[in-house]
Amino acid sequence: MRFDAYHPAVNPLFFIVAIVLAVLASDPVFLAINVVCSAAYYLCLKGSKGWRVLGGMAILFVLLMFVNPLFNTMGDTVLFTWLGNRPYTLEALAFGASTAAMFVTVLLWFFCYNQVMTTDKFTYLFGGLMPAITLVLTMVLRLVPTYQRKAAEILNARACIGRSVAEGSVRQRSLSAVTLLSSLVSWALEGAVITADSMRARGYGVGKRTTFATYRLTPRDAVLLVVLVVLGVLAFAGYYGGVSPIAYYPTIAASVFTPWGVVGLVASVILLAIPTILSIWEAVVWRISLSKI
Repeated sequence: MRFDAYHPAVNPLFFIVAIVLAVLASDPVFLAINVVCSAAYYLCLKGSKGWRVLGGMAILFVLLMFVNPLFNTMGDTVLFTWLGNRPYTLEALAFGASTAAMFVTVLLWFFCYNQVMTTDKFTYLFGGLMPAITLVLTMVLRLVPTYQRKAAEILNARACIGRSVAEGSVRQRSLSAVTLLSSLVSWALEGAVITADSMRARGYGVGKRTTFATYRLTPRDAVLLVVLVVLGVLAFAGYYGGVSPIAYYPTIAASVFTPWGVVGLVASVILLAIPTILSIWEAVVWRISLSKI
């Protein structure tokens, strides 16, 4: 079973552990594992379409890495000087690479979270505890994708009648863009009124709400939940108890791994690779099933 098909309580726990590990574990080995695992799972979710995003992330990584020494002049190993005597150091470049890897990893995990944690899962988890806040957050989170789809529909419809935003003079294109924006705003306002009337007609806010949930915590979900907790504890304990922190300044001093640190590293690999392994296993089982038909 794919990771996104597990109980909604399992999915956010994994992403919380993965993101916190990416932010706190600054060792290059831990960061490299996190980058690879986040990119692999994103490809499992998006398929070939994910390569474009990964290409953008690679460009962002390179930019952040090389820009950091322009502002940070710390470090003893000077690669070259610019603007007179301003040094461009190897240590600042390495620190920039570490920061860029952390930033890219967090973005990729958030992209994966957005694919896995749908609005119905979010509502199921927090709807009973914070109904009003959950409703507002759910509506806000769906604004951007909904508006993007509607804008694409309006653009396609106008392109069919020769009123595309990309055609005509600058004045005509500007008028087409204004018309698009006006149509989108009108549609959004009308939708808000319809939603409010529907909620009022259904008695929202009157009396105690009841909820319907299609999710049940199965033994398989419970096992994966326990595995995530155990691996998360081992990963953090191994990193903080068995890995000496890397030093970038004044010179680069690599981390030292004790046996306990190796345990934390192995736990991190297994933990972060779980969603990808489950997705690949599901695809293999599906292909085997098709071959038997």
